[in-house]
Amino acid sequence: MPAAIALFAFGAVTALLSLLLHLGTLRAPDSGFFPLVLGVMLMALAALHGVQLYLAKAPAAPAAEGSARQVVLFVGAVALATALFDTLGYTLVSFLLMLGLLQVLGVRKWYVSGGIALVSAAAAQVVFVHWLKIPLPEGLLSF
Repeated sequence: MPAAIALFAFGAVTALLSLLLHLGTLRAPDSGFFPLVLGVMLMALAALHGVQLYLAKAPAAPAAEGSARQVVLFVGAVALATALFDTLGYTLVSFLLMLGLLQVLGVRKWYVSGGIALVSAAAAQVVFVHWLKIPLPEGLLSF
């Protein structure tokens, strides 16, 4: 149950922080639209998981110390990325976030996680900015 509560809180913080960005409309979403949708979806899924645990009435298995550390680092990395989003820009933040999350999840070879982070940031830039024409903060880098 604590994991469901933590994920619900994380979704709520994500949704609230996304309201600081421009939302746009359904036809023309802006930079805050997708984080808002993802935050609300995370809250809904966490609530469903909490209800499922409550109805099962079986005590949840205690989280291993390593996985609790991973959750804290994961949430911290996403929170830091959210705070730096406007300053550093979408592309650089998405690269750094992916790099950090891969390290948290155990990808220890920097060239592997760096390559994955670079490809995912470039793909996101192409899909969201160039293909879908969604205006995202440019920050330090402007493409």
